[in-house]
Amino acid sequence: MNNIDFALGTHTGLVRKINEDSHLALPKLGLWVIADGMGGHEAGEVAGGIAIREMAHSIEQGMTLAEAIETAHSAIQTAALKGEGAADMGSTVVAAKLDGLRYEIAWVGDSRAYLWNGTLHQLTTDHSYVQLLLNAGLITESEIPGHPSRNVISQALGTGGADNLNIKVDSVSGEMGESDTLLLCSDGLNGEVTDDCIATILSETIGNQTRVDRLIAAALEAGGKDNITVIVLTPRQ
Repeated sequence: MNNIDFALGTHTGLVRKINEDSHLALPKLGLWVIADGMGGHEAGEVAGGIAIREMAHSIEQGMTLAEAIETAHSAIQTAALKGEGAADMGSTVVAAKLDGLRYEIAWVGDSRAYLWNGTLHQLTTDHSYVQLLLNAGLITESEIPGHPSRNVISQALGTGGADNLNIKVDSVSGEMGESDTLLLCSDGLNGEVTDDCIATILSETIGNQTRVDRLIAAALEAGGKDNITVIVLTPRQ
């Protein structure tokens, strides 16, 4: 996978004591992953770490992204039963698998993937309570940022969905143009920084590491209330 340039960064933020985000970059496998763990008392860190480890192993074994995510979900549940971490620990996941410039994005929870091609396109749809309300027409887009339940997700690895057991992995696929950018992030970025601001930074900034650093800085300037993890991918010129 030498045809992709990438950069990544992570920050605990200004409020949390522990960074419960985990990330993975395996360019030889064409795999990049962000897992935002939750559960408190370091259990989120454990869950996210398990997700990353299992994803890497599964893709190495030739599994699809969806199969790898399902395996990670089961591994977190098994670890919790064995007393590792905590009983209610879980993690979001957003993963990109690239074959040349063709990409597949798969996710569970509210960590996001965007495509920038002169305009910013959100590729993922949050598995969240406010997204369910929005889909049902009960709230408008403008009500989401201030909604008291905006951080409640509807499913996660380890904890499952409504039945507390199963998850539904969503995925999208497409092809990057020569000047396109893929952005993966935990909600510590998009929860603090508007899509318009993200788009401005991607359009104004040259160099993937500079873009990552600027995006994280913007989230910190906006309050940095959560852990922030960002991965930026572009075709090698």
